[in-house]
Amino acid sequence: MATTPTTFDPRVTENGDNKPHFRVLLKENWVSVMTDCLVFGSFGMGVAILGPTLFDLGCQTSASLRELQWVFFVQLLLTLVGSVSAGCLAQRLVPVHVLMLIGMFGLPFTMLLVPACTEFTELLLNLMLMGWCMGCIDCVANLRMILRFGTNVSPFLQAMHFCYGLGAFISPMIAAPFTLDVECSQPVNGKVTLDTFEPTTNSSGAQVPTQVTVSRAQHLSHSESAFFILASIQFLFTAIVIVVVILEKKRIIFSGVTVSQSASMTSVREATSEQDLRDISGQTHCFCFGTREIVVIILITSASLFLYDGLQSSYADYIYSFAVKNVNGLRKGEGAYLNACFWGTFALGRLIAIPCATRLTAAFMLSCNLVGCIVALFITLIFRGNHAMAYFGTCVLGLFLSSMSPTIMSLTELFIDINAPIASCLVVSAALGETLCPVIVGNLFVATGPPSFLTFCTVLAVLSGLLYGALYFFGRNTPKYRGLKSESFIWITRFENQFQKEESNPFRPVGVKYYSEKDLDTRTAPEGEVENFPNNFGNCNSPYSPG
Repeated sequence: MATTPTTFDPRVTENGDNKPHFRVLLKENWVSVMTDCLVFGSFGMGVAILGPTLFDLGCQTSASLRELQWVFFVQLLLTLVGSVSAGCLAQRLVPVHVLMLIGMFGLPFTMLLVPACTEFTELLLNLMLMGWCMGCIDCVANLRMILRFGTNVSPFLQAMHFCYGLGAFISPMIAAPFTLDVECSQPVNGKVTLDTFEPTTNSSGAQVPTQVTVSRAQHLSHSESAFFILASIQFLFTAIVIVVVILEKKRIIFSGVTVSQSASMTSVREATSEQDLRDISGQTHCFCFGTREIVVIILITSASLFLYDGLQSSYADYIYSFAVKNVNGLRKGEGAYLNACFWGTFALGRLIAIPCATRLTAAFMLSCNLVGCIVALFITLIFRGNHAMAYFGTCVLGLFLSSMSPTIMSLTELFIDINAPIASCLVVSAALGETLCPVIVGNLFVATGPPSFLTFCTVLAVLSGLLYGALYFFGRNTPKYRGLKSESFIWITRFENQFQKEESNPFRPVGVKYYSEKDLDTRTAPEGEVENFPNNFGNCNSPYSPG
């Protein structure tokens, strides 16, 4: 049966100018969007909990500070492995919603097991499993959101990544009242000093620091309460995810690829068989990306995400150590507040990016982010010993760095269609940066001193700016971006599809062919209706289903 080319859905346009109407998209998909945001918030909690509880975990497992540095590396490395495996499993075997449920069950379960790990080996094994679950969540949540909204994904990705920042900010706040922050690996005469306790007065009237035995310090720590609270919150999120997934699979709530997607839907409309649909979605071969042009864009985006997440992880991990050793006039414990300022402005930046993404193009937003990061790092580097400049540079960096990762993924979606293997490649590159860059910074910090930390971060920011220029140069020449015909670099004004040239009225309702869930029979929507394209490009049980 012949199919009439279809224009955009009038419901997702604003003022008749073919501009995406994000409020309508949110209204139709708000349950699924909020669920993915909760999932990513849980992911952020898991990432940020190790930092403030590191010394307490050392007392719990009798591990030295040098040994404890491996917990970050192991968790982040398995996050990378989880991203790779989730992408391949979603491509070949396992539905996306099943992978999300596995990650959401595993993360709070491993969180509960952390206080029970009394040996360092047990802790590493548990954190390896936690890291895999977090990597699975990272890949699947991004993939679900991109498949659901296509080229209109930008504000929704910003919202989801804001929840990551919010979770990463809340997690240390929950842990702070329960931690002891005492290193138990180097006791003096079998005792350790408790800096957080008031000093005692000896017989001569002099004040001496409070000292206790290692076993007593282990009992004074209540970090297990922090893990129990976080695990309880995450189990609540898991229950919500289960309910939403059931409702999505029963079609009680809507979750699917809407006709608001532009270039992605163009190729779908032209598909005439099940094999065509599989070829379009990339389902036939894992990690076969397509033309050389597409591969170049994927490589540039992957390298950019490597630098973005490497910069984020390095700065968040080492700003406390840098401030303590290099910033003048810093009071004891103030480095923790500096770290909290970074995560707080990081979450705030992602919140601000949500409304910005509905009005500003991803290319313009990313250029502003890069300029802000480079300026903030140069100021911090030049005035590296200044107390006020340390706070100023940290807050500005957190604000501008926050939305770079979701923004570049939104920009890449305008250039090419992101499927499961491509999404997995991007997430893996980000995880690699998050894993390897802190290791490099740690070695530089010890070998050449604290200022090398800021120098390294500044180099990462400058390289990111160069890669952005390369991405925009190659991306604007792709067929998909040329077909969108964006009229402004700054404002989201109009996306014009090539098929509109054949229509005198671009919003005239026309027949839409779609494929049924059972036998892929074609039907035609009644005149005057515009139907949503069903999930997964015609197969309810396809692993590409956002639900």
